[in-house]
Amino acid sequence: MIVYLRRKRKKTKAILFSTLVLILLTVVVSIRVSTLYVKNLQLEKDEMKLEQQIEAEEEKHIDLLKQKEYIKSDEYIEQLGREKFGLVKPDEIIFVNEEE
Repeated sequence: MIVYLRRKRKKTKAILFSTLVLILLTVVVSIRVSTLYVKNLQLEKDEMKLEQQIEAEEEKHIDLLKQKEYIKSDEYIEQLGREKFGLVKPDEIIFVNEEE
């Protein structure tokens, strides 16, 4: 009977220890999962911001390409000559406003 009680105590201690280890592992895994979840949310936010930045930069790139083509055009050269250098075509008449 004493041997039976000792075996029962050992089994009870083993079950208690196993339960404690299982609970501890569950807590550790839960903490790790929640940490990874928060990190994942942050990374998704960062990804969205970066995608928006990429879109903005692509739009800037398109605008710069359009501006580059415009600068190469005769229309731009004519506008630049008129605004910066005051040039006119030979058959044009210039009117000057005396109030200014």
